[in-house]
Amino acid sequence: MINKITYSIVMASLFIYSFGLYAEEINGREREQADLKKTVTAAKARINRADTYQWKDTLRFLPEISVSRRSPYNDATSEETETYVSASISLSQFYDVADIEEQRGIIKRKAVRRVESLSYNIEKLIERKYLVTDQLGKLKQMVKSIDDPLEAANWQNKIDQLQLQQNEILIEIEQLYAEIEYTCVEVER
Repeated sequence: MINKITYSIVMASLFIYSFGLYAEEINGREREQADLKKTVTAAKARINRADTYQWKDTLRFLPEISVSRRSPYNDATSEETETYVSASISLSQFYDVADIEEQRGIIKRKAVRRVESLSYNIEKLIERKYLVTDQLGKLKQMVKSIDDPLEAANWQNKIDQLQLQQNEILIEIEQLYAEIEYTCVEVER
């Protein structure tokens, strides 16, 4: 009778403990997904705000200037020499500027799509992270209840593998966040 009561109390406490972890896990997941949405929104805004033209593009509008001297054949230093300055503007420069705008638009669209793709990958990694966290919690509870040290050691090895997997997921998430930042920087420069 006492064993049944003790067992019931232990099971009830494990249920309450696991429910508390689950509620905390949901809040953490929602917080991470909200942070992801904020990051993606900010990245898209940065990409769309990026300038279409850069300072080096304005140099295309400068005329080509040439300086030359004219004089009789043997009198290059005489007073009769004339210096000419000429400037020329090519209309093809305006077409180049239109091409620049079109190319920058393509780059921006590709960057926005890349950010969306990275966001999807991060979202799936967050889900995977919480699945692994849930499995870790369950395995840790199981290890605590196992009396055989050899079996407990085997389960502990599985726990260690899951923790390693969880760390790798965290590293991947951080790398994808860095890639989002790098994509924004590439478009802004």
